[in-house]
Amino acid sequence: MQHARTSRRAGARLFAVRAMAVLAALTVAACEHGTEVASGPSVPGNAPDNPALTRAAFVFYVNTQTHQVSISAPSATVNAASAIAPKSAISTSIVGPRFSLIAGDAITLTASNYHASNVGDFITGKIRVQFDLSITNKLSSVQLITPTFPTPPPGVSGVLMFPFATHVTVTSGGVSVGGSGDSLIVELPNRGEVAPSVDWDGTPFNFFNDADCPAGSNDCYRYETYTAPIAPGATTVSRTVGFDIDPTVANFSAKIIVAADLQNSGPAPTGTISGTVTSPQRGALSGVTVTANVGGFNSTTNGTGNYTLNNVTTGPKTVSLSGLPAGCTDPGSQATTVTTGNTSTVNFSVTCTMLTGSVSGTITRTGTATPDFGGTIVTATPAASGTSPSSVTIAVGSLTYSNSNVQIGLGTGAGNGSVALSNLPAGCTTAAGSYTGLTAGGTATVNFTVNCVPPPAFYQYNAVWGTITGGTVTLTLSFDPSTLNDPAVNGTGADDFNTFQATVTYPTGRLTFSSCANGAGSPFSNINANSTTAGSFSMLNFKNGAGSTTAQVVAVCTFTVGAGTTQTATTNTSLEVISSGGGNNLIPNTQKHEGTLSIP
Repeated sequence: MQHARTSRRAGARLFAVRAMAVLAALTVAACEHGTEVASGPSVPGNAPDNPALTRAAFVFYVNTQTHQVSISAPSATVNAASAIAPKSAISTSIVGPRFSLIAGDAITLTASNYHASNVGDFITGKIRVQFDLSITNKLSSVQLITPTFPTPPPGVSGVLMFPFATHVTVTSGGVSVGGSGDSLIVELPNRGEVAPSVDWDGTPFNFFNDADCPAGSNDCYRYETYTAPIAPGATTVSRTVGFDIDPTVANFSAKIIVAADLQNSGPAPTGTISGTVTSPQRGALSGVTVTANVGGFNSTTNGTGNYTLNNVTTGPKTVSLSGLPAGCTDPGSQATTVTTGNTSTVNFSVTCTMLTGSVSGTITRTGTATPDFGGTIVTATPAASGTSPSSVTIAVGSLTYSNSNVQIGLGTGAGNGSVALSNLPAGCTTAAGSYTGLTAGGTATVNFTVNCVPPPAFYQYNAVWGTITGGTVTLTLSFDPSTLNDPAVNGTGADDFNTFQATVTYPTGRLTFSSCANGAGSPFSNINANSTTAGSFSMLNFKNGAGSTTAQVVAVCTFTVGAGTTQTATTNTSLEVISSGGGNNLIPNTQKHEGTLSIP
């Protein structure tokens, strides 16, 4: 095996001593390399007289099951101040050590965009695992340039990265990082083979000992270069690398060498990232933490949702949010590039649940009639744009209501709105109410005075909507013959009815007819209903035996409530047959009360 030669320059004796020590270790490791498991080279630790040099083995852990790539960097110290003297304004020569195998204190490696091919897409019987790698220079006032050790391939410049020991077959489990040098060892906890793919753009090159790469060589490595210089704090463009693996490999590890010389460059160039964090539902979001990585720059939004990250190192950055208010969904990170002296704007729009409060109150009944308010609908309509009405139904026997889901909204009208009653009993009237200053979690009170008078001297037909529940709503049809005593019907006895037939139309925008059923406990138990046209249904029901003299439910019909915009649905009933037990037609003396439904 031929040993590589190391050049010397005046004023660089430490370089020569260190380079030969590293080279000797690499040569021994390569010559002892077997055909089954590569243990990798063993590079000696930092020489006492040159603490600036570090061992730099970045261990990559690739899990093909979870599609994750994690990177472990070695502990190291690059003392740039003692390693290199300040650069002359007219010379790029470096005094002192001129090479560095870069470790985790000097750079950060970031992996992203994991992808695994199908078996055989690139090489028969193999899977190609690919991911992107970028380098971030963590040093201050020191830039990374083309290395002098190991010597790059002819004509190649830039920061070098390459996997060490590429032909490894491991037949039993376990991760062995072995050795103490700057190397790459692939170890498989499963059976199979792993080899760097052609995604490492550089063709195999012998960096350490032989002059070329003869057939069967086990110390030639593919490589990747990153455009130099890499300025202090800067992050490179990501480059794609990959490995060809057997399908039996579930996870593997690898070590990566990064080689670059260090050169003084002055203070790190910086820029600014600023923007806003707002929600269409809640407006400006304050107290949200904004972080730009790589680099770990943090800021917090103020009361108007604005943030500013100052002195951010240049290069690609990923900006993300944390500490969002409850009910808000993280919109995900955004990518940006910071340039020297400039401001990069990154705004976030965050989807949150609408803030709500409660509107409640009582009903005071006036007038000579005292009907029950069960089924009366109370609808709160917020004034702010972007909000939606919400309704509750008063229970039977109750004169109070409470709606805890009233939206607050933003801008003009926020916290204000109106409240209206619908589906009131026959003969009852009232004016709409309003509220102002409702806050999130707060309560506004809106009371109603309802005047009720006895129903007019007509038979009463009522169509009453129920409450929307689980995407459905019911419509109850009833008839009351007790509110009129016509001597022509049943003589001096109470008026009665035993047959009811009608056709009901309704808006089709959000409602779809399903079916009709008999009312619970009603003697009208022979329901027959159908719908041949959207927006209309016909029904017939009758009572066996004598007619009924009291109010009776003649149909309970069910509708499906579809998605869509806010809608008000009012019935329109065409009465076709209402007859007494004696065959009298009751329709001319019937007063109709159609039902109105607010669909939020």
